Amino acid sequence: MQQTLDEQVREVARHEIIRGGHKGIESIKEFNRKPHFKASTLLKTGKINLKFNPEYEKKNPGKTVRIIKDLMKHEIDHHKYKGFHGCPRSLDEHVKLIYEPISDVLSPEGFNKKDCHYVANALEDSILHKDLSREFSLEGIAYFFKNIGDSQKTKKFSQFYEAHVKLNMYLFGKKQQKRQLKKYYMNPNEVKDVLVNFLEKSGISSMEIEGIKDRVAIRQYLNNEQNWPKIAKAYAEEFSKLMTPGYAMPLPNHSGKGTSGYSEEDEDSDEDEEGGFDSGNPEDIEGNEFDKEMHTKRFKMKRINEANANNEGIPSWIDQFEALDLLYTSLGQKLVVKAESFTEQSTMPIYWYGKRELDPERDNLKHVKFGFGDDGKLQLQKKRWHLDMPIEYKKSPKGFPEARWILLDTSGSMAEGFNKSDDTGNKNIIPWGDRSKYHGALVEWYGFQEYLKQNYLLQQTNISLVNFSKKTYMKKGLMDAKRLALDPQFGSTKLDLDKINDMFEGRENLIFTLSDGAIDNWNSIKEEFMRKAKQHYYFHLQLGKPNTMTKDLEKNNIYVEYINSADELHGRTVDLTDKLYRGRV
Repeated sequence: MQQTLDEQVREVARHEIIRGGHKGIESIKEFNRKPHFKASTLLKTGKINLKFNPEYEKKNPGKTVRIIKDLMKHEIDHHKYKGFHGCPRSLDEHVKLIYEPISDVLSPEGFNKKDCHYVANALEDSILHKDLSREFSLEGIAYFFKNIGDSQKTKKFSQFYEAHVKLNMYLFGKKQQKRQLKKYYMNPNEVKDVLVNFLEKSGISSMEIEGIKDRVAIRQYLNNEQNWPKIAKAYAEEFSKLMTPGYAMPLPNHSGKGTSGYSEEDEDSDEDEEGGFDSGNPEDIEGNEFDKEMHTKRFKMKRINEANANNEGIPSWIDQFEALDLLYTSLGQKLVVKAESFTEQSTMPIYWYGKRELDPERDNLKHVKFGFGDDGKLQLQKKRWHLDMPIEYKKSPKGFPEARWILLDTSGSMAEGFNKSDDTGNKNIIPWGDRSKYHGALVEWYGFQEYLKQNYLLQQTNISLVNFSKKTYMKKGLMDAKRLALDPQFGSTKLDLDKINDMFEGRENLIFTLSDGAIDNWNSIKEEFMRKAKQHYYFHLQLGKPNTMTKDLEKNNIYVEYINSADELHGRTVDLTDKLYRGRV
């Protein structure tokens, strides 16, 4: 019996999964779009999603299976086709070796993240096609390019896409493939110049001898990931010259959404939203699953910690506020690792067994069923015994303060190191330096948040922060408070009591002050400040020696602790908060 087109497609897809040594599975669906094919891979599971329009086969008999076969090779080699090199192979290599060099070029020129993703995808496709061409003709990829051209109203490629196709033909194209794609070219001089310049800048043209390509040397050069940053930079510099609004057309794993390669029909798209995208809107990110995963909070935090450890700057694709917030969140989490959590132990029955007759006087109706007694009569029976498993659960303490406040001194001296040291540490990511007093204060504040979060005490609305220096600013709500904390003034040291009256409303709020010096206008506010502070759980951490303010606080039995080094400061807000909640302060 002759196979249906769907059966043929599924068979060739499964064959490539096995041959390519891919651990994922394939999902094959039909759709009614143009271009007639789309492919993508889920990074976490390795699942390959393929879509094809059966209408293509009616005009191009036999070519659907050929395209599917090479699209499967393409998707698998993004991870690594058995016996080949692959590109980019991993999320780290995608971001650091391909995407970031491209973003470094395009972002200052005003291109957005979608542009950077598209360019990175196009380059990775070109590299892996050269990789696969060592053994495969990639006839299906050439047919895919042809289908893109046929799907355009003008029957012509955009300049960018023309350069993309021509580069691929340079890398792996056969004479017949090149000939069938010529009709989609407009052949402007700009495309020619971009290709010539890219081949020279990237180092690829150096592997030509009197105009004859050394195919093996070019493949080895492109497969060496140490060369990828240089290649990516050159690619972005040259191919961006051909980028204008509407420049993009679909790549195998890129819909071309929002560009000339995207039709209005896609507004009702039934695309699967699988994959690990847990930060932002997935619809905002076009490209393969590497693109989507890199924008998760988890990966961004990993990347910014790595950049900080390696004395690098903030990657150009991560906003400065977000980078600092993620870094300090990570540092704050480390303060809470040793904090004792509020847990209690109980047991849970996991298995019931045995039977006895139901006693209506003392038994409830759980686990009751009909059965036969020893005398053979029908009766209601209850399970007699059960096997228990111990479980721990978190319990929020009762009576903890409803409002939580931090007053951060953002005077100029807070930008210094402890004991007036000029060594404020690394400033590649942290503008005030990772050995400054202000850095230590921020770690304490973020650790305080993480402690509340891990013990189910954190609410978005009950975190507030005061940033006081030349002026006094107060913000309520977690995100606004974070933005205020990460925007220090570094001026004089004054505190406008009128602007923070909300902080002292009510009673028994939890309030911390972190400061390294005297408040200039202390004498004019001290009586009112201390009167209100006594109505709350108030802790003052003094980063340095005693002064008039701290002596006044101590005389009035208000908690003051002197901190003389970063090590002494480390974790103090968490320790004091923990002791307060457990009734030890």
